[in-house]
Amino acid sequence: MKLKEYTGEALKSQKAEFPAMKVSFDSESGMFKPKAMLTDKTEAIMPYIPNDDIIEVVKMARLLQRPILLRGEPGCGKTQLAKAVAYELYKEIYSEQKEQGNYRKHYFEWHIKSHSKAQDGLYTFDHIARLREANRKDAPPETKKLLKSYRELGPLGKAFAVSTEELPAILLIDEIDKADIDFPNDLLLELDEKRFYIRETEEEISSSGHSPIIFITSNQEKELPSAFLRRCLFLYIEFPKGKVLDSIINARFQEWVGNDLFAAFIEKVKKKFDLIRKEIANDVTTSKQVSTGELLDWMNYLILAYGMEVDVKETQTKTGAFPGYQALLKNMSDLSRESIIKKIQ
Repeated sequence: MKLKEYTGEALKSQKAEFPAMKVSFDSESGMFKPKAMLTDKTEAIMPYIPNDDIIEVVKMARLLQRPILLRGEPGCGKTQLAKAVAYELYKEIYSEQKEQGNYRKHYFEWHIKSHSKAQDGLYTFDHIARLREANRKDAPPETKKLLKSYRELGPLGKAFAVSTEELPAILLIDEIDKADIDFPNDLLLELDEKRFYIRETEEEISSSGHSPIIFITSNQEKELPSAFLRRCLFLYIEFPKGKVLDSIINARFQEWVGNDLFAAFIEKVKKKFDLIRKEIANDVTTSKQVSTGELLDWMNYLILAYGMEVDVKETQTKTGAFPGYQALLKNMSDLSRESIIKKIQ
């Protein structure tokens, strides 16, 4: 079965919620063994409203087999995009089998830390376990099958192992600029050739020439090497405005859509939010803008704590600040400016 094009429709108007799935990966066979977790836990994917540029770049990535480098303000949806794409592309296949959460059989996440190395994403090999086993008096002969039991594929390795032309894997490499400067260049060969070699087991892990759909996020904490950038498609996710922002808000608070009180509440909140963004944009002492995610948190707090009747223009806390400012303002320079922290005049 060949996957359809990504349109963003699957998560535009509703939150996806289903029983949490535990998916174990058998490194030797390259197969997944999913089963429902024996708890009441559910997994939820929040609504995601892609713009035309996002839909186009996902199409380009599939046709050109190039990774997508995503930048944008924190909270603009860079990290959630990969999961939204994976969910939509595999939704129909697994909903027919009543295994909606099994998009994770094709979706992998690699969250980069300051100490991360490119090797971590390919595989790890437990040399200590191998040595311990070899020193046993009744140690079995060291076969290739036994050697494979000591190695575990990383997120990129798993994506290569399961990706096919009809069913490409989806991989998120999150916050690549957290790692040292050599990290992106250490991935060039693997991204180009879509394969890598495990010398301990003398095996090659390959995607058979069909690249996973790879999303790489960056917060611009440091510049990425030119050689790496040449191999990527690039998209800057802008802060949503106008009808797109309204769609995101309505999708998150869908139970209130059509309520006149909610419509008036949105307009009041957006007015204050726009004022804050303009004030911060004019402040040379801070580069941290308030984001879409923070706006949604703020709105949720106001509804829960004050109700939709709250007037953010008039309501103040005991300190004279507007209610819920802690969800939006994260710098001392913002907190010290009356034009932001005080009520709208």
